[in-house]
Amino acid sequence: MSVSLTLCATTRLAQTLRGEVPAGQRVWLTRQALTLGQWLAGLAEEAQLSGVAELPAVLDPFAERLLWEKVIAGALTEAAPLFDIQGMAASAAEAQALCRVWKLHPGAAQLSDEARLFLGWQADFDKRCRASGWVDAAGLHRQLIALIEAGHFALPDSVVFAGFDRFTPLESDLMAALSGRGVQVEVVSPAFHAASRKSVLACADLDAECAAVVAWARQRLADDPAARLGIVAPDLAGVRDRLEFLLDDTLHPALIRPDAAEQPRCFNFSLGRALADLPLIRSALELLALGGSRAKVEQSRLSALLLAGGWSAAEAEADGRARLDAAMRRDLPYFTTLSAVLRLAERLAAAAPPLCPHSVAALAALLETMDGAPRKLPPGRWAAVFRAALGAAGWPGDRPLSSHEFQARRAFGEVFDGFGRFDALLGPLNLAEAVRRLSQLCRQRLFQPETRGQPAIQVLGVLESAGLHFDGLWVMGLNDDLWPPPPRPNPLLPAELLRAAGASHASAEVELDFARRVHERLSQAAPEVRFSHACADGNRVLRPSPLLNGLPASTEPVSAIVTVARQFAEQSAGAIELVDDAAAPPVAAGEKVSGGSWLLRAQAICPAWAYFQFRLGGEAMDEPVEGLDPAARGTLVHEALEALWSELRSSEALAALSDSGRQQAIGEAVAKALQNFELDRRITLPARFRELEAARLHKLLDLWLTVEDKRGLPFEVIACEQPAEVEIEGIKVKMVVDRIDRLADGRQVIIDYKTGAGIDTRNWAEQRITEPQLPIYAALVNDEVAAVVFAKVLLDKPAFAGVADEKDILPGVHGVGDDKQKIFDPAEFPDWVAVVTHWRERLHAVASEVKAGVASVTFADEKGLQYCEVLPLLRLPERRRLLAAAAEQVAGAEAGSGAIVH
Repeated sequence: MSVSLTLCATTRLAQTLRGEVPAGQRVWLTRQALTLGQWLAGLAEEAQLSGVAELPAVLDPFAERLLWEKVIAGALTEAAPLFDIQGMAASAAEAQALCRVWKLHPGAAQLSDEARLFLGWQADFDKRCRASGWVDAAGLHRQLIALIEAGHFALPDSVVFAGFDRFTPLESDLMAALSGRGVQVEVVSPAFHAASRKSVLACADLDAECAAVVAWARQRLADDPAARLGIVAPDLAGVRDRLEFLLDDTLHPALIRPDAAEQPRCFNFSLGRALADLPLIRSALELLALGGSRAKVEQSRLSALLLAGGWSAAEAEADGRARLDAAMRRDLPYFTTLSAVLRLAERLAAAAPPLCPHSVAALAALLETMDGAPRKLPPGRWAAVFRAALGAAGWPGDRPLSSHEFQARRAFGEVFDGFGRFDALLGPLNLAEAVRRLSQLCRQRLFQPETRGQPAIQVLGVLESAGLHFDGLWVMGLNDDLWPPPPRPNPLLPAELLRAAGASHASAEVELDFARRVHERLSQAAPEVRFSHACADGNRVLRPSPLLNGLPASTEPVSAIVTVARQFAEQSAGAIELVDDAAAPPVAAGEKVSGGSWLLRAQAICPAWAYFQFRLGGEAMDEPVEGLDPAARGTLVHEALEALWSELRSSEALAALSDSGRQQAIGEAVAKALQNFELDRRITLPARFRELEAARLHKLLDLWLTVEDKRGLPFEVIACEQPAEVEIEGIKVKMVVDRIDRLADGRQVIIDYKTGAGIDTRNWAEQRITEPQLPIYAALVNDEVAAVVFAKVLLDKPAFAGVADEKDILPGVHGVGDDKQKIFDPAEFPDWVAVVTHWRERLHAVASEVKAGVASVTFADEKGLQYCEVLPLLRLPERRRLLAAAAEQVAGAEAGSGAIVH
């Protein structure tokens, strides 16, 4: 019985051929189909076991790059930190493979500086390999071909090469060696469809192109459920996520539930994901990285860890972890440590029941395990430490693993098991470097969950599609910037040498030849082949690939895809009634409504904002920032001014200060403000940062006192940060007034410090007062007020802004009735009493809205919602859509009635 072997260009083709059922046969031998690498690896094992030859140990891709890193770092010596050693190692490994596969000899060509460097590295690489008994994969293949030529190994009677678009010199040499041993060598082409129907579709953009592809696949499967379809994209990684989402949403709408995430689909992607990108593995790597580092890291990393599953009581304590995350955002600086989070959890537990005791204990155990490890260990021993640390942290969590998660955990275990094979290459590593190398390994290992059966739709890259044929094929993404691919010659080898050999990616001519071969193959891989390209990417105009020239344009209409959202909309069109629900429950007797003046401010801007935030308690999460955010800087200014005026107390004291006394008073106020700020927030500002902030505050206060010096009327500061409370329509409003000055005649000036540039006083004359704090105090708390002003404490144009009973009370502040006063119309507001009366009426009206439960999403200007913490709850996009639909209905009605619309 003759033995035949099929050597395939891709693993997918080999799997496909092994699974084929011969027509008309009930019993058959599985076809022996392997990739060239798989078959040669088997010969290497045979040589070792049978004693045919003493072959060196093959370096896997990661080990080879590590060796190149050592070679390059050793050659660059002190300059090594200035270079991207990992990137250079990847280029060197590629150059080595090109030399082996394409039989390149750089020394025979005119060398560039880079090529001369590579030759030196290559000599050192080969020397280290010989000393340790290693060889790169392509070098092993060359040795095995030589052994075949020498008469070793039992070979099959015939070898079929399938799916190769073109042959490299290494593959040609293998074919010659096999022929020399009497093996019948055959090259087969895929089963071409000579009568293929081909067409090209131009799509508006990539989203439209993906939608067209999915609509075609859905229609083809509806017409023939047994059809085998292919979708090929040159840039599969770039389109994968949106294409996968649309396929899932359109072809499997019933599987939208989270518990159906791993149910079998009718489509399969040839491109796996990096093991490190899987949530379960990402959590493990982050636990090791954060548990093994005492350096401060961004809060966002610790937040992601707290909110992630996959360790300790992730399910049982999810709420407690979220509350700990909120406390961390509020109480810890932007850069912090895992130890600081544990101390915060202990401090919170002292005042209330623990938020997430099991999770906190797991993190403490993780830190203890990592702290107990020696400073340096080889990778194999670090693997044992990492296993113990993850066990202490409760990884992989408190819920049963799904099938895909179980497979990912198993793959991660295999990475641990193989970590020790790098002991000789890496030597003893510190903890941080060991975690980094482990993460590298996980990023380079692609993970593809096991699938059962043959999915109806295969989504492939151009290389993975080699040798396959389908009932229908769609090739997408054929723009001229992607197809043919741009050349990328290896920078470490002479360009002339690469071009002369026709090596992969060497030149535009090589890539064009490759693209033409692939394009011709794809054109005949199915009875129906569709090509497509996008016409634009945002504002960038895109052009089709020149390889599409001469193909007919598609004339078939593109049907719309039916997503889950669209199905719901169609099914519920007559069943769902749109309700304009703008009424909240009225404020009940005894109900406490928080927010103070901010409640009335939000109600005036948008009633729904006030309801969601201050009655329902909705609020945005704190966003940690590096250094101090604008609110913290404003707080420092308030505290410094409070400290300053608590000492000065009057205009006379200010005028009596000498230049040095003024500087001393400002310095003491700034120092007190910084001290109080650090005590309140339990932080210590870095010394240099504290010094810079003190200088900023000092300059700001000095400028502001210059403004205060210009006040013509003497004053006494009678209160700083004065609390006040008033009841409006049964709603208690609490507030704090920054400063109250008393003039010589007993009248008062109310001052609110502002450190931002956007200050609006015109709203005081409108029906809805959006800056209500000062009007509340003047109209409802104290009837002795003569002026209400904002103190614009800014480095650029510091000044007072507001309104007064009469002119000259404050510099730049005009009195009611003054011709220069731009806030209040004299015809409507002839005097101060009219202004105060207006404020009282409008504040009571807005408070009445709160009490009655008015909660509509209405506002005068969307810019007023800039600082709304509950903006997502206002559903502004939906509001815009409904308004647009209403406008279309009105326009349609007017057009139907013959009305002329201007």
